Formats: sequence, C-alpha cells, structure tokens
Amino acid sequence: MDAMREFLDSTDLMNDGPALAERLERDGYLFLRGLLPREAVMNVRRRLLEKAAAGGWLDPDHPVDHAVADPAAACKDPEEPYMKVFRDIWADEELHRLRTRPEVLALFERIFGEPVLVHPMFVQRNIFPQSESFDFTTGAHQDKVHIGGATNYAMWVPLGDCRRVNGPLAVSAGSHRSGVLDTKVGNGAGGMDICVPIPGEWVTGSFDAGDALVFTDTTVHCALPNRSAMLRQSFDARYQPASQPTTEKNLCTYAGCGTWEEVYASWSSDEEQYYWQALSPKIVPFDNRYYERRDEMAFDMAERGDLAARDTLLRIVQRDPDDKKRRRAEDLLNSFTAAS
Repeated sequence: MDAMREFLDSTDLMNDGPALAERLERDGYLFLRGLLPREAVMNVRRRLLEKAAAGGWLDPDHPVDHAVADPAAACKDPEEPYMKVFRDIWADEELHRLRTRPEVLALFERIFGEPVLVHPMFVQRNIFPQSESFDFTTGAHQDKVHIGGATNYAMWVPLGDCRRVNGPLAVSAGSHRSGVLDTKVGNGAGGMDICVPIPGEWVTGSFDAGDALVFTDTTVHCALPNRSAMLRQSFDARYQPASQPTTEKNLCTYAGCGTWEEVYASWSSDEEQYYWQALSPKIVPFDNRYYERRDEMAFDMAERGDLAARDTLLRIVQRDPDDKKRRRAEDLLNSFTAAS
C-alpha cells in the first residue's frame, strides 16, 4: 500500500465540466485541491472534535484541536459505544451544510450539466489509531451495493490535514469499468469487502484541509491504516443528476441516528432543512440482494462460531426491518457473549 503512486491532480480542470466528466469516466475519480474553503473545514473540525472530547474519545492531556485519541476509548461503527457519541457528531448543523456549499453544488452541476441532487444520507467517519488491541481499517469495497438507484458519485473530504500516516482514502483507478464485484463479509463500510482480484491501479495521496476526492459508485476504494496518534475524521457525501432516480434509503438519516425531526431539533436555523423535497426526487426500489447475500454468509459464519460475523450481526440488529432476522442476529450475538 505504501508504494501506491500519487493521485492525478485535476485541480486545473476545476471549472471545465466536460473535461472533469471525461476524466471521471476514464479514471473513476477526481482529486481536487482547495474545493472547500480551509476555514470552513477547520470550523467543522473544531466542532466535531469538541463532541468527540465530550464523549471521551480524546486524550485529556492534550489540547482538543490536536485530536490525540484516547486508545482506551477506541471503537467503531456500528458498536454502541461508537454510536453513543457518533449520533451527536452526525447531527452537527455545520457538518451538514459543508457538503451543500455553493462551491460543491457548482462543481457537480458543471460535471452533470444539470441540477444536482445531494443525498440527505451521508457518512461521517471517526477512525481511531491502529494498535495491538484495535486493528480496524476500512477494506476495499464499492458504494453501489449500499446506495442503489442511478449512478451516483461520492465526495470524500478529510476534516483537517490528512497525510498518509493518518489513513486517507485510496482508490483503484479504472476499477469502475468492471461493474459490481463479488463480496464477502467485512467489518467496514456496510460489512461488504471485495473478495475477487481488483482491477485497476491503486492511487492515494496526502490531503490539505479543503481538498476533495470524487469517485463513482463502482470505483473500488479503501482507507489506509491510521498509524498516527490522532483521531482521523472525514465525511463522504453522495451526488447525482437530479433527473435520475434514487432509493428511499438515501433520503433517510444515517442508520441509528434517529429521525430528521430529531436531527433538526438541535439546529439553530431551519435553513436547508428537507432541501431535497423541492427537487421531488424519483424513487425506485433498493436492490437488496447484496445485503441478503451478506447476511446469509454472516449467519452461517456466526453459527460456526466465527467472530468475524459480529459487525454484520450488529448492523442487522440496528438496521434491518425484518423482525425475524433481527432476533436471529441477537441470538447469535448472545451466543458469542456466552462463549466468551
């Protein structure tokens, strides 16, 4: 992984929508310097670090803005110690506004040649440093299986400067042209990791606050290990042409974070609340076959005592609408606890 070459910098094409679209079609990604104002990103970083500190995630012997993690607090999505702190972080008003800034909307409108739908549902990550007792890194995966609908594009933004040692994202350039690849049960990004040889060439790089990485929903990507002492924070939001269909789940809050009414209750302004309703997005059914396959694999693993199924079982308990599946997952989780 350390031998990966650097991202191809597309900043010089920032104002050329057709050129950006052509490069995105060719490589499956765009690396853009300074898309967002540094000050705006750093403001959100401070807000989220204060919430992380209040939740006990940071080392109290260091200033909050140094983001030094407390190793004893290390946890990850979808574990309840993580979700307890994460819910307040995800609801942050300024975090939500960062992904709908005019600079971002204008970028995607240039690429699409039409108005853009920003998915209300987005992901915010908090990655603790690797250690002997905590070894978690988001594995190689594609977003398409989690999002569905028409082709959409992610924008990944680190909240602050992010060097290779902090664990930035890496993408496999050209992998988007191979369609949806086979998966296995994983412990990150929805619990599905690629299980076949990955096409393309892996690329990565260091980010300054305000830089952004854009990639398609079939571009294979992963995170590098966080080998620093810092809590690595980022967000990735999704964008698509407003004329194209999406799925109902993309209009919901992040799983486990309550309703929109509950999220908005903490906001100081109603500006941009329910902004997507004005676009009257076309809704199509979500293709659930990838999740069903993942869940059956996880059940089989768990029944054989394989602890690698634990995170998927937690996701089923937290997010699946099927009562029977949730109860089955709960029973298997309880069996893990009893065995330990």
